[in-house]
Amino acid sequence: MIPFVRRSDGVHLGMSSGERGLLTSLTEQLRQVLDGDLSADPVTERMFPDAYPDDDDASTEFRRYTQSDLLAQKTTNATTVHEWLTGTRDGALAPEDEQAWLRTLTDLRLTIADRLGIVDADDEERSVEADAGVGLRDVYDWLGYVQEHLITTMTDPR
Repeated sequence: MIPFVRRSDGVHLGMSSGERGLLTSLTEQLRQVLDGDLSADPVTERMFPDAYPDDDDASTEFRRYTQSDLLAQKTTNATTVHEWLTGTRDGALAPEDEQAWLRTLTDLRLTIADRLGIVDADDEERSVEADAGVGLRDVYDWLGYVQEHLITTMTDPR
């Protein structure tokens, strides 16, 4: 279970086929969320937070000018990750691919955190206690591991 491997030419994907399958499914689901009606999905508040929480008018204005660009970037990032997972891309990850991975993993964790009701560290601890067996919480933790492993692999000076 080594998600990424550093070689002389850069960082390579090292996931097993089962891990790739799970992450492919999650990335496809994220793309469906991004392609859907974001106004009807509570995860929108997590992925596109208010810039000015105490000023509705300023937040609306900010969102009007930024949300479409942010949505396009999130969709591009998820597509990039999907291409790596499905073998459309291979070899060493370019720096922009590494960033797409980090951002997509963050979006996946935000989405799952929203579904689990995790807002802060206390909620996170309660979700560990409440989750029985292998479930969404385990996926949330695994994505954190994958993200941490990517950062460690990217910053490894070898």
